[in-house]
Amino acid sequence: MKKCWILCLFLCLCVGFAAAESAGTRYEWEDGVLTGKARALATGGTGWVEGLGSESDGVAITITAPADGFYDLTVCQAGIGGYKENNLLVDGANVGATIAEGLTYTEHTLPHIWLDAGEHEVSIGISWGNVRLDWLEVTPSATLPDDLYDVEPVLCNPDPSPEAQALMDWMCEIYGEKMISGQYLDEWQRGQELKAIASVTDGRYPALVGLDLLNYSPASVKLGSHGISVDQAIDYWKQGYIVTYCWHWVAPEKYLDTTGNNWWGGFYTENTTIDLAKIMNGEDPEGYELLLRDIDAIAAQLTRLRDAGVPVLWRPLHEASGGWFWWGASGPEAYLKLYHLMYDRLTHEHGLNNLIWIWNGQDAAWYPGDDVVDMVGTDIYAGNHAHDSQSASFLECAGIPGTRKIVLLSECGRVPSPIKCQRDGIMWSSWAVWCYEYVQVNGRYNGEFTSPETLKLFYEPDFVVTLADVPAFGRTAAAEEAPAEASDDLTWLFTDAELTGAAAFAGDHVEIRGNAETDTVTLTITVPADGDYLLTIVQNGIGGYKENHLSVDGEELGNTVVQGEAEEACDFGTVRLTAGEHEIKITAFWGWVSLKSLTLTPVAE
Repeated sequence: MKKCWILCLFLCLCVGFAAAESAGTRYEWEDGVLTGKARALATGGTGWVEGLGSESDGVAITITAPADGFYDLTVCQAGIGGYKENNLLVDGANVGATIAEGLTYTEHTLPHIWLDAGEHEVSIGISWGNVRLDWLEVTPSATLPDDLYDVEPVLCNPDPSPEAQALMDWMCEIYGEKMISGQYLDEWQRGQELKAIASVTDGRYPALVGLDLLNYSPASVKLGSHGISVDQAIDYWKQGYIVTYCWHWVAPEKYLDTTGNNWWGGFYTENTTIDLAKIMNGEDPEGYELLLRDIDAIAAQLTRLRDAGVPVLWRPLHEASGGWFWWGASGPEAYLKLYHLMYDRLTHEHGLNNLIWIWNGQDAAWYPGDDVVDMVGTDIYAGNHAHDSQSASFLECAGIPGTRKIVLLSECGRVPSPIKCQRDGIMWSSWAVWCYEYVQVNGRYNGEFTSPETLKLFYEPDFVVTLADVPAFGRTAAAEEAPAEASDDLTWLFTDAELTGAAAFAGDHVEIRGNAETDTVTLTITVPADGDYLLTIVQNGIGGYKENHLSVDGEELGNTVVQGEAEEACDFGTVRLTAGEHEIKITAFWGWVSLKSLTLTPVAE
């Protein structure tokens, strides 16, 4: 049967497991080492540990693995006040979330964790905290199912585009044998993430790029944003990349406080008054029509991709069960109604047969059904330099659908080690690291989360798919016009600037809400080489046309101009800069402007 090497892997381990006891070994948390406010309590002969309320509070116990192999780790615990999640750490590495279901003691198992023979430290990494820990049990794991990676390449859309079907065929073919490397991009960084990765991996580029439809949300557009990622996605597809999309859906403006600065984050529950349950139950008919309006607006962008022959790994309504996004704040019933509404409208009303549907609800109770899901994704943000296979999360996802589906790491903060994944038999179809500081700062690779040396190591195995390994999938222009490298543009965000006077941070922008000379925004940049650069500022005028002074290293060069309330990339002109640090300052003249980013483009001689 397909992927039979997994069975062989476990047969090779059988000798080691013969030495292990078939029954689990139980350890009491109160026998561990307590730190901070953690304390051991007992009543009626039963002991437990509580007082885990902050990162400084902890408990660690030492366990012994009798042989190299895979083990299930089961924690018996109760949540103080209800449901709780915290991370379980083995020798300091996060191996998954351990869950307390409620006020009574329940058992939660993280399966298939690799342990070398000998002693290991198991501890709780505080996330939600506030649990009572009774015991930990360590049991040899069962063998993985030998059909784990046997997925039929059948899409839920009965009439998929040729490109979507070809992509699905290939992903099913390599599933369990190869892992697809991926990276999310901030559209306004114009591919700097890709260049940063290539700079530390001997010129290797990820095979998959992730983008966001946030700036196409109708409320965002009405309030001054505009998106450029769809044009970029078409170009990336032509260059040979696989494209995945999420949508941080900014709620309709009716539910936003547009007098403040939080509307830009209107996808967060805390920044909106939307009640999805009322909308989906018919109690807010205007809200229902607004949701349809928004879906139709996004459909127009997805249609552009379809017409350009771009298949999309489509990940809508992500991380719903967490509740931090408004589409998950009303619980699974309302979410499932919205998911089905979106699927039906995009598939049947708009004929978007280029979409491969990724469900990313993060909890089995939120699963909408095999008939509307092609793949299952989960998002994991483990600790810095935590590169374990995250086997427990993979196996949980694999067990949710009624039929086998591809499982992918749809979003992460650190790259899972492909070497460990192969060792563990946990072959995520793909990974996609989030953008911003998780990969680069000011155009340079940022090793805070995954070191440059580690990333290079992870991109080297022949079972890791990079850009050079991606098939054409019918792309006629791929061979002729595929400059795989990102542009040499250098981009900085004004959220990294120093502010004075009436300048203030406003989400992913900086706003000057005044016109005094003391209202300034100063950005320190580093230029790699002497030369002429085209200077571009992405900004929008608050209330219309605006002009403000621009200076470099104290020398005023002129005014930067924005035409109106719509966000635009405003070319200032060419500036000559020497290699090294420079200070770019915007000083209020007319003031009343919202600044997002500054880009320098080298001018060819």
